[in-house]
Amino acid sequence: MNDWYELKIVLKALGDMARLAIVAHLARTEEVTVTDLTDLLGISQPLVSWHLRKLRRAGIISTRRAGRQSYCSLNPLRIHTCMQLLDQLLDPVSTPAMFPAGAALLEAEVGMEE
Repeated sequence: MNDWYELKIVLKALGDMARLAIVAHLARTEEVTVTDLTDLLGISQPLVSWHLRKLRRAGIISTRRAGRQSYCSLNPLRIHTCMQLLDQLLDPVSTPAMFPAGAALLEAEVGMEE
């Protein structure tokens, strides 16, 4: 597992206002239903579910079903891990692993997605 690739996945998943709003709501409560998120965000249930799927695949949230309801909760460890990586990336004293450049950069990107 490549930490920088994992950071990319999380940042990409957070790159949407609706998903950021979902994370903000989940950060303030232990668990929320998809129905409640739909009401809070003012968007359709299928669109909320689509955004939740992106967040779940990135490991940012967890979901569980209870009867006909789906409940969502935040995975704070995933967020904190990525925040630490961002701190390392921005810290001039820290020396993160060398990033590839040129053709190696493209090869690394393709290799990680496979």
